[in-house]
Amino acid sequence: MQRPIQLLVVDDHPAFRSGLRAMLDETPRFSVVGEAGTVREAVTLHARLNPDVTLMDLNLQAESGVEAIRQLIAQRAGSRVIVLSTFDMSEDIHLAFEAGALAYLLKDSTREEIMAAIEAVHAGQRCVPAKIEQRLAERRARPTLSAKEVEILQLIVQGRSNKEIGSDLNITEFTVKGHLKNIFLKLHVSDRTEAAIKAVWEGIVHLRPETFK
Repeated sequence: MQRPIQLLVVDDHPAFRSGLRAMLDETPRFSVVGEAGTVREAVTLHARLNPDVTLMDLNLQAESGVEAIRQLIAQRAGSRVIVLSTFDMSEDIHLAFEAGALAYLLKDSTREEIMAAIEAVHAGQRCVPAKIEQRLAERRARPTLSAKEVEILQLIVQGRSNKEIGSDLNITEFTVKGHLKNIFLKLHVSDRTEAAIKAVWEGIVHLRPETFK
């Protein structure tokens, strides 16, 4: 008898993990061998359990699922990861695949879609639904923001003025304005408000409680 595909589920919501486990364990083809709610737990269990496929959320409270993917791939080359997320933000999708994920599904995917993705990824194939491919295409069409530009966008979302941003980053207000000009061009927006909205919408900046401290 063929061995079931062994799965590790990583999500910071216990109820979602339990529901996903119940759904997958109904099928003899799959076996959930572990659950994790943090990046550290995911890395530890991944090393110990050596799962065939890991199902990974990207928003693990204050931690990054993208960073978790990078650590799993670094830990064992060839690790197979499926992102299962609530959000279809283009930057999240881009970063997830860049980190080494082989599939990106939304949490409202059907049981059949999730199972088909697991089978495909287990076979070493990529699984990119049409909606996700469209968002990736939108991301590819946008020039890449520099690390400094992303940092400035994060401060704009926090409501910081140009003077405050300059002070925070130890650069002149004139330099801040130069970066803003480049940001507006790359995002195809005309002002700070539009830039902040698009940054959040695209997943370049994530709104978390600590963002506004």
